[in-house]
Amino acid sequence: MKKMFALTIMAAMMMATACDKNVPQKTGENIRQDIALTKAQSEICSVANDFTFDFMQTLTSLGENGQNVFASPFSLQTVLAMVAEGAVGQTQDEMYKALRLSGIDKDEIAGFFEYIIPALEGADNTTVMEIANSFWSKESIKIKDDYAAKLQASYYAETQTLSFDGKAAARDINNWCSKKTHGMINKIVDTIEPDLLVALINAIYFKGEWATKFNSSDNYKDTFHNFDGSKTEVTLMSRSDDMYVSESDDAAALSMNYGNGAYAMTVILPGKDINVNDVLAKLDADSWEAYRFGGSKYNVNLSFPKFETEYTAEDICISALNEMGMAKAFTPAAEFSGISD
Repeated sequence: MKKMFALTIMAAMMMATACDKNVPQKTGENIRQDIALTKAQSEICSVANDFTFDFMQTLTSLGENGQNVFASPFSLQTVLAMVAEGAVGQTQDEMYKALRLSGIDKDEIAGFFEYIIPALEGADNTTVMEIANSFWSKESIKIKDDYAAKLQASYYAETQTLSFDGKAAARDINNWCSKKTHGMINKIVDTIEPDLLVALINAIYFKGEWATKFNSSDNYKDTFHNFDGSKTEVTLMSRSDDMYVSESDDAAALSMNYGNGAYAMTVILPGKDINVNDVLAKLDADSWEAYRFGGSKYNVNLSFPKFETEYTAEDICISALNEMGMAKAFTPAAEFSGISD
């Protein structure tokens, strides 16, 4: 069977943030409470974090030097797990190997996403975290009932009909994406090629409020030094507070919580004469754990730039996955008979 799925990536969170500790659960008082993970879920969480750092390092190594990268490994993991459900043979083996899921039962993988998606969405009453999946297919093919049922039950995927008109199909997908991201991502495709029969899409929308807010009256203009040596005038938010700062030989890090602390932005600042790529090359689950949860409390005078970023990387993402061992899925020889005969 020819390749018949489209890989579309929209990002807001990294899996490492969600899974370094037990996943917090929403309560009426918005107090963070941990949800205990089973042994199998903890194992999947651990290998998901390994994939996160492997993927980010591979992705950045293939990109232009100095280019900003904004990607969600969790989004990619989710959509690839949905695709792998319908893969067979070498195609499935390569996909699970790249995802670091080799040897883990398929039902355990599906059960993990069935459990983790609502847990993440319900982690914080003051933070909006919405994870949406959809499965699109043309009426000319018969999707296997058990495959469609698994996507709906375990990944909460909506099923949609893919129009034969390429422009109309693109419009429908773009409208779905715009709705699920509250208008933040309005266009992901220009047209759908005639030979594309199935598309699986994941969209993540995240909107959080700082646990300790910045006062806009403390904002000021200053010079930001970019990776390439250039300088840009930016607006800096500032506040003084007691924060935990973690340090290594290469960098220092601090985390700024959203809401009840279920989610946080972790900022890693390379040391003097240390290249950001050198820090990234050494970043793994263990060092992330140290940056995120280690360190000592200091009174910090923090200045942080306001910024917006956009990043599109379908081609380079496929190249990164090829580098990680997922090759056959992106060729006409791909085996997806688990989706449709």
